[in-house]
Amino acid sequence: MAQIPYADSNGHLTVKVDLKHAADVFLVDSTNFRRYESGQRFDYFGGHYTKTPVTISVQGSGRWYLIVNNNGEQYSYRFF
Repeated sequence: MAQIPYADSNGHLTVKVDLKHAADVFLVDSTNFRRYESGQRFDYFGGHYTKTPVTISVQGSGRWYLIVNNNGEQYSYRFF
């Protein structure tokens, strides 16, 4: 499995993702990332996007993981 990008937040986190094609883009906290990895139902911020760039903002401290389901296509991202 490819390395999943993540960032640690002190309360507010935004990610900008540039896609080449439509994709599912999610930000999940540590608990929901474990659920995602084990195939369970998980809660997330984001969804299916057909336009780029995608910007997702979340509130909450801790580690947030960026999941991009795009059939292996390249994408770029930046947390801020």
